[in-house]
Amino acid sequence: MKTFLSDINDALTMLGSLENELAIKDFKANEKKVFYTIVTHQESSGHPCNISDVVENSGLSRSSVYKTLKKLVSGNIIELEQSRDDKREFLIKFC
Repeated sequence: MKTFLSDINDALTMLGSLENELAIKDFKANEKKVFYTIVTHQESSGHPCNISDVVENSGLSRSSVYKTLKKLVSGNIIELEQSRDDKREFLIKFC
């Protein structure tokens, strides 16, 4: 059990260092969740994700995702661009 706790502590320390390097250490829980969801989706799919992708994959409500995206836009972390294929949808791009 002691090794497990030590391993978890090491992982959390590394995560804290990474979040500090990415300048996301002060993000709130929803902001981190949305940020990580965007990164994970874009890396696995190879294309920008849209708001619906974030809602589907984050486990957050549509309302929470929209509020969080607004914060990330105002912080110049991401920008939203209207999709050329579907004018109802917005693509998420990192600044």
